[in-house]
Amino acid sequence: MSPSPVAVTIVPYPLKNKRCCGLVLLLASAVLGTSMETVSQERQMLIPGSPEKSEVALAKQITALEADLKSRPTYLEVLLRLGKLFHQLGTVQKSIPLFERIIVLRPRHLEAHILLGMDRFHAGRVREAIDSLQRAVELDSLNAEANFYLGLATVDELYLLTKAYSRLSSAMLSQLATLGENSYRMHQVRGEYFDLQNNPDQAIKEYEMAVQLRPDLPSLHYVLGSAYWKRSQLDKAAVEFGRAIELDPRHFLGHYKLGMVLLEQNDPLQAVAEFRTALAEQPGLNDGYLGLGKALFKLGENEAAVPQLLRYVQLSPLDPTPHYLLYQIFRRLNRSEEARHELAAFEEKEKKAKARKSGKIEEGTVAVP
Repeated sequence: MSPSPVAVTIVPYPLKNKRCCGLVLLLASAVLGTSMETVSQERQMLIPGSPEKSEVALAKQITALEADLKSRPTYLEVLLRLGKLFHQLGTVQKSIPLFERIIVLRPRHLEAHILLGMDRFHAGRVREAIDSLQRAVELDSLNAEANFYLGLATVDELYLLTKAYSRLSSAMLSQLATLGENSYRMHQVRGEYFDLQNNPDQAIKEYEMAVQLRPDLPSLHYVLGSAYWKRSQLDKAAVEFGRAIELDPRHFLGHYKLGMVLLEQNDPLQAVAEFRTALAEQPGLNDGYLGLGKALFKLGENEAAVPQLLRYVQLSPLDPTPHYLLYQIFRRLNRSEEARHELAAFEEKEKKAKARKSGKIEEGTVAVP
């Protein structure tokens, strides 16, 4: 049964409300009968001269465009056509740099912002995707595609909505269901929902269905691995984080969480490698320094652990945890004065931490979802 026509007025949200508008945008799409598959079909129609289905034909087009790009590296039409081909193939590691280059050359290129946001989202780079899609909405506030994907991206931060709403209504969840059982995105969204409702087993089922539908997306393996980790299913979590990294070697959160799992599995040597990779990709990942410090401490590399923990202290000055580790390390190194200083800092910050309200998020840090 096709949805009844609905008159909708789209009112652009201020940027400060970006997290709260995600589910609203997504549900508006559901009410209108819009699905991710529909949007994808519309994009296929928007691409002039869609490439033939033959992989050989696609490869020839790509080879020709890449050769053309070498002689004309700033030619927008070639950049856009090549980027769209990689986008259609799902090769986001190759499409993203092309769309980024277009935006440098033409900052107000609407389609490049939309495609870049979509592909960053597929690559698991959600925060960057939100930035691109917000820019697209600024350029065209009524663009259904930009709003739809912005809703999908911001719904990753759905946990913030629980501060305003005690729970999602059954009617809202029903609207999510209208987007289709064969939509991996909806299984991912439902998984997020059940996570928030403290129903991890159902969340895992939803994430598993999403992975079955799109096993090629690193972001899905990442959320499934995170769900397994929360349930202390370490072996399964390690497999999923490993698969996310295999699909996207630059997935720094996948490297970080695999490092945490390896720590729990008493494999600090491999954990060190994962933490270092995560930090090389994202130096602002505060928790990475703490994880690396812990792993080095477990290996008995006390001198090497100190600068990592001190770096974490600089980035997260309210957390008492590193001070106790530093206290233990300085005792091992017979640096008694520094040990006493760290113990005092630990006790003071521990007392303050207990006094603070739970759930407060420090600004200026890269949080780990």
